[in-house]
Amino acid sequence: MENNILATIEWLQLLGSTPLEIIATVSAILGVILIARQSIWGWPLGILWASISAWLAITEWQLVSDGILYLTYIPIQLYCWRVWAKGSAAREEASFVPVWLARDKQLALFFATVLCIAGWGFGITALAAKVSWIPQPSLLWLDSVTTVLSFFAQFLQARKRMENWVGWCIVNVLGIYIYWVKGAPIYSFQYAIFLGLGIYGWIQWHRSLKAQPLASDLS
Repeated sequence: MENNILATIEWLQLLGSTPLEIIATVSAILGVILIARQSIWGWPLGILWASISAWLAITEWQLVSDGILYLTYIPIQLYCWRVWAKGSAAREEASFVPVWLARDKQLALFFATVLCIAGWGFGITALAAKVSWIPQPSLLWLDSVTTVLSFFAQFLQARKRMENWVGWCIVNVLGIYIYWVKGAPIYSFQYAIFLGLGIYGWIQWHRSLKAQPLASDLS
């Protein structure tokens, strides 16, 4: 009995070591599941996760850059919530459904992403050299990729573009590696969970896409 209790405690620690960390992780997991099922209620859970994560990053972990990043997620997810609410209100148009971008838009998105990753990486390096409270970036380009893709994936998700799940899966794979290398297996495990949820989300949206008469965004 005692061994079972200890084993349960160890597994719970993978979600976080404090009540706020556990609430944030559970909110993130449930939020992704709801978004995968195209439920608008995934966004308020995402806002709760971002708010708690920003608080912890700044006040508990002294990760100011990450804290700022989490804070930017709050207005982005409010925007996503608004777009989905508006899309749901116009449901009689049957237009707010998951779609792939047209090929030319996919190509433009790819080049824009590469340029933004380069700009972010060089920008953060220059900023860290001039601002004393910003630490020198670690794993600069991997971190830049995950940051930029997270922003792009959020906006693609708001518009129900299938490419968002590709972005999230890349972010999650890199997140597993980054946090493992940084000696944070708890967060590495969390990203493994998010990777599974990202694949689940892609499958759910793909089924919804196949049920629609149009298979891509040709506008």
